[in-house]
Amino acid sequence: MTGGGSTPETFAGVRFLLLGFDPFDEHQVRSKLVDCGGVDVAHYSPNCTHVIVDKIVYDDPVCVAARNDAKTLVTALWVHHSFDVRLPVDPASIIYRPLRDLNGIPDAKGLIVCLTGYQRQDRDDIMTMIGLMGAKFSKPLVANKVTHLVCYKFEGEKYELAKKIPKMKLVNHHWLEDCLRDWQLLPEDKYKTSGYELEMMEAEARDSEDEAENTFVKQAGVRSMYKSPHNIKAGSPTTPRLPIPEGEMPNVPLVFNNAIGNLSVPRN
Repeated sequence: MTGGGSTPETFAGVRFLLLGFDPFDEHQVRSKLVDCGGVDVAHYSPNCTHVIVDKIVYDDPVCVAARNDAKTLVTALWVHHSFDVRLPVDPASIIYRPLRDLNGIPDAKGLIVCLTGYQRQDRDDIMTMIGLMGAKFSKPLVANKVTHLVCYKFEGEKYELAKKIPKMKLVNHHWLEDCLRDWQLLPEDKYKTSGYELEMMEAEARDSEDEAENTFVKQAGVRSMYKSPHNIKAGSPTTPRLPIPEGEMPNVPLVFNNAIGNLSVPRN
């Protein structure tokens, strides 16, 4: 059955190979793929389009081979998120990349990360990245324990408290993404712009590009078709959005639609 409202077309064209799974998880992932149009090729071959792994590291020979052969290489999380939103989400997202070490990034186990202002899928994605790093997530901002506060906006009770704690690092979500990409804890100084400010700058840049493109099209006498002003973010399906900061309650179950919606004022 295609539970959750998923359609048979979700994984149409996906010819997959599952590696590293225990029997229960393998059955669950295979069922979602096959019920929604995927084909289990059973063996690595030129016909395989997706290699989906679990408990296999990034530099494992099979992962190296998949990348060299231009296969789509993802973890099971890509399947679950695509199934939930009924679209194949962006496989290039850092959260779908096999880990370089199943124990996490060196020295990350001592980190306790809190967040403020992010909501819905953005919040879930940040919590996922924290776990992939090997760090711990804390919902409350415990002054003598939390090491990092990931901020959507530099405002609110958590932010004001964090400013008073000299050892606490204030960062945006790109710090988490880049740490996972480079597989090391990066200096926090380059990540002091809030997530909201970054998105406003990106939106302004896209608006400028679109304006220039539209001007060129008009001058050429060609009628321009509508083009979305938003880039598709890492981990997003094919529909764009900016985060929707609406409070601090997590959204469960995990539903991955990391690029849809409008901005509203976050509450701490």
